[in-house]
Amino acid sequence: MEQFPVFTGRVISGHHLGRRLGFPTANIVVTPGESVPPFGVYAAWVTLPDGSRHAAVTNLGVRPTVEQSGALWVESYLLDFSGDLYGQELTVTLCHFLRPERRFESVEALREAIAHNAEQARELLLSPPGDTPCE
Repeated sequence: MEQFPVFTGRVISGHHLGRRLGFPTANIVVTPGESVPPFGVYAAWVTLPDGSRHAAVTNLGVRPTVEQSGALWVESYLLDFSGDLYGQELTVTLCHFLRPERRFESVEALREAIAHNAEQARELLLSPPGDTPCE
């Protein structure tokens, strides 16, 4: 299995678009100069400060559908999680490359892609029960 880098950072407030689309994300900014794999969407594990791990779908890139600034973000939608992560330091372990980052023609098309990617991440990380690849 390909090794991807691990990203650690404090969750910052974004534009809250993920929340409006039904996929609230924990956003961290990549440190300038940090080595990164290809921009895109990944199945990932997110480790919280309490040590708990949560399956996630994570976008690594510059968010071309909604942003023009060019800042490099790691945005993780934690599957089956509810809670406030602002200000907490997270560790994001990318596991499986799902698709390249791309600009969508509409926010609705982006929402549909995120839903599909979340299901892919769920299948890769949580099936079969007890199997947790990318430890």
